[in-house]
Amino acid sequence: MKTGYLDFFLCGGAVSAILAGTLGLIRMLLPLSIAVFAEYHVIVNFLLALLFYGILSALVIRILLWLRPMEAGEYSMDSPTFTYWKLLTIVYRLGQGALLPFTPVFVKPLIEALFGARVGSNVALGGTIDDPYLVTIGDGAVLGHASLVSANMLHGGKLTCGRVTIGAGATVGVNSVILPGTEVGENVTLMGGSYVMPGTKIPAGETWRGNPARKWL
Repeated sequence: MKTGYLDFFLCGGAVSAILAGTLGLIRMLLPLSIAVFAEYHVIVNFLLALLFYGILSALVIRILLWLRPMEAGEYSMDSPTFTYWKLLTIVYRLGQGALLPFTPVFVKPLIEALFGARVGSNVALGGTIDDPYLVTIGDGAVLGHASLVSANMLHGGKLTCGRVTIGAGATVGVNSVILPGTEVGENVTLMGGSYVMPGTKIPAGETWRGNPARKWL
């Protein structure tokens, strides 16, 4: 993946701004944390710094997407959109990583929603989401352990982005991969280890399996 000076400038600027905001918040709360936690205030401040960094990262993602939504499409590595996608990805990944100490399994849907995913109620999320701001998950869906829902794909020197929709009540098996532009209908069952190719549309109620995934009769 090509990386240029502009990438370092944009990503470095965004990360620096988030760090500055985090340190500013910690400085404001420092007298209170010393008074309440005494010699343990360093540990508390460290955890607060991670929390603030993650939340501010999500805020930056939301502002960027408000200013310029990430559109589905295919982009060359020289495209401004590709540069923009890398900026969103760096901010998201670092912010998500900072929030890991506060992210037990049952909180994962909330974290992804914080970064722009549209997540319904009672969703079980055991896997990973790439580009959450392009992903919609319906009520009661289950994403198995180590599954990957990716709204992006790098192939042939190009970036492909596409919205991913997982319908209500759908089950995505463990170690399954769902690629961009995919629509998984309501109450679909995707067996473990399945690989759903870009642009695939799975009708409601069907069971699919395999690599590439196909309807299982």
